[in-house]
Amino acid sequence: MLLAAYPEEFRREYGAQMEQTFQDLCREERRKSEAAGFLRLWIRTILNLGATAFVERISGSAGKEAGVNDHKLAGAGFAFLFAPLYFVTASLLKYGLGIGFLFDPLDKALMSDPENLRVFNLVSPLVFLGGLGVALLLNAHAVLRLNLSREDGSIVGSVRLEARFWNIAMTAVSLLLLVTLVGYFFAENFVYRP
Repeated sequence: MLLAAYPEEFRREYGAQMEQTFQDLCREERRKSEAAGFLRLWIRTILNLGATAFVERISGSAGKEAGVNDHKLAGAGFAFLFAPLYFVTASLLKYGLGIGFLFDPLDKALMSDPENLRVFNLVSPLVFLGGLGVALLLNAHAVLRLNLSREDGSIVGSVRLEARFWNIAMTAVSLLLLVTLVGYFFAENFVYRP
């Protein structure tokens, strides 16, 4: 599903190889039975996907309009939003309403062991903020249409905004979660001193 972020031609040429490589890397991390290694693999994958998919889409758009299936990017955006959305929802239910059915399994699996908690504290900001950033970029790309061309030695471009419900919804959820997480970070870590 994450490969939907790449242009169709790129997926046709390299998609099967990328899936196989990722499956091999996942299998290797499972064989080692290291949760931290598996998390590092996902972080590298998400960061690489965000950077390379954007470059592939932009490089393929010179002289033509960059278009993409908005439903696929909305789905990929939701995949990137799942971890931060789950964590924020679970935290709000647990600490706001006292309902722990989503947070308690996370607490037992990751936060009860000091080593797992250390890894979680290092990795979670990258996964949450990185996922939000990638989801935001992918869905903003689906809503914005870029037209680039070369005229008299200069690059001329125009931007057109298209109303695509699912992409706008994913962009709004990304922004809302981003504001929530950044606000939480500041509220927890900074003290007002008059």
